[in-house]
Amino acid sequence: MTLLHHGGCLRDVAEKYGIDESDWLDLSTGVSPWHYPVPDVPPSCWNRLPEEEDGLIPAADRYYGGHNALPVAGSQAAIQCLPQVLADMREGPGRVLLPKVGYKEHERAWRLRGWQIEYYGNNCEHGECKKGHTGENGGVNTCESNDVRVPESDQRPTPKQIDRCDVLLVINPNNPAAGLIPAAQLKVWLEVLSEKGGFLVVDEAFMDMTPDASLNSVVSPNLVILRSIGKFFGLAGIRAGFVFASQRVRLAMLERLGPWCLNGPARFVCTRAFTDIEWQQMQINRLNQSSERLCQLLSSLEAPVVGTSLFQCVHLSKAPLWHERLCQHGILTRLTDERDALRFGLPADEKQWVRLTDVLQTVLAEIKFEQA
Repeated sequence: MTLLHHGGCLRDVAEKYGIDESDWLDLSTGVSPWHYPVPDVPPSCWNRLPEEEDGLIPAADRYYGGHNALPVAGSQAAIQCLPQVLADMREGPGRVLLPKVGYKEHERAWRLRGWQIEYYGNNCEHGECKKGHTGENGGVNTCESNDVRVPESDQRPTPKQIDRCDVLLVINPNNPAAGLIPAAQLKVWLEVLSEKGGFLVVDEAFMDMTPDASLNSVVSPNLVILRSIGKFFGLAGIRAGFVFASQRVRLAMLERLGPWCLNGPARFVCTRAFTDIEWQQMQINRLNQSSERLCQLLSSLEAPVVGTSLFQCVHLSKAPLWHERLCQHGILTRLTDERDALRFGLPADEKQWVRLTDVLQTVLAEIKFEQA
């Protein structure tokens, strides 16, 4: 499999469109435009190997509400490692349920380790989805349709799917579908999976704004939770994430990842960020306000909008054309893998808001004129 495309990559896009990097408004990621103010890092963090007893794990446990966090080099490191870890525990890969719409690095990781992929959501229960299949809910899958269809924000597997799977993976809240499955429902699925030795894996990378929906307070040998500091804290470049799992899973992941998964400077910054309650509250307030403003702005396009406090996704009948036109105006968004929607990150200041508003109206007028 080839490497997947993600948000960012501004340098390549700038070269393609002949627009200098400094002249772009990059809204292509779900990372907060405001990052935690990184303090001065002590020289010892650079000069010495990372110390386990530096206060990071207790700070992460308090912030996330979990127990014995495993620091990793971004949740991406755990995503790549986990399929092999769970395959080893069950003496071979099995069947994994993945959301039809969601972060595609999950699918890539499980597929590379030989797991059988089955999708759920959008009335699709087939491993390799094709237009015309009918799901258990009676709906007709439209995965290859050109119609404007908003993916079910609350993507859920059917009971029959859970009965026949070995691992259920949930992205909660989903990126980019934005749906948030209640913790009560996840606990029901966890109980069913546990009875047959299966696992529930929950990617909570965007959970910081909705902590009550997290499963981190649940203790189970069959539960694995992935968290990321990059989104809410605006520290994607630090490549820091955390895994909450049983001691058995934790040790197996450590064995594969090796020592010093997270570098010393990153551990220092993460510890400070987790304990800065005042900054966290300020961040919550401005993310909520900006996300609501972005939702209202995108709604002016007369198209369905779904989102979280860190991004908004607008579903358009000509999403690739919209993506192209916005790029021509120096605004980079994320064209979804399904090519039916654009995901917008949050503008950082009023100047960016004005520019985005003006360009959206310009492109809307252009497309309407061409369709007339």
